[in-house]
Amino acid sequence: MSGGGVAAAEGLKGKKKSVLVCYASRYGSTKDIAEWIEEELIRLGMAVDCRPAGRDVDPAAYDAAVLGSPLYMGKWLPEAREQVSRERGAFGRIPVAVFSVGYSLKEPNEKALKGGEAALSDVRLFITPRDAAFFPGMVDPGRLTPADKAILTLAGISGGDFRDKERVCSWARTLPAVLGLL
Repeated sequence: MSGGGVAAAEGLKGKKKSVLVCYASRYGSTKDIAEWIEEELIRLGMAVDCRPAGRDVDPAAYDAAVLGSPLYMGKWLPEAREQVSRERGAFGRIPVAVFSVGYSLKEPNEKALKGGEAALSDVRLFITPRDAAFFPGMVDPGRLTPADKAILTLAGISGGDFRDKERVCSWARTLPAVLGLL
């Protein structure tokens, strides 16, 4: 990005716009995607804090937030849903974008996108995201718990890395405008 974009991102006071990238991740795939988003936003001149969902996150300290979670059984992980519920007041005062990651999203068809949107119903009870993205994840059977392995076996799912870094980064490049940070 040209220097003009960075200057715009810094705002009138010369302070970089701050973005919280907050994620839940069970096996690391969503964490990786959150870090790709962080890297892209930093490249665009934002001050970014990328951290796991938890009680030590104060959304009120940021100009905007990007929240993400993998999909398990058609829902965001409990810690991500709890973060949104607990901090709904703060998240309601700043612009927010969300992303979901899952094996079910590896084929970007209507059924997968409807499932991704349905998974956000719990999130939308508390916040109104300005944008939502849906990305395929990674399944490494060697890292799974026995229970998760059994679920994959029953569902006929094999392992693989279906993530698309360029697609994630392309979405991240839209976020400063979407979140009103320019």
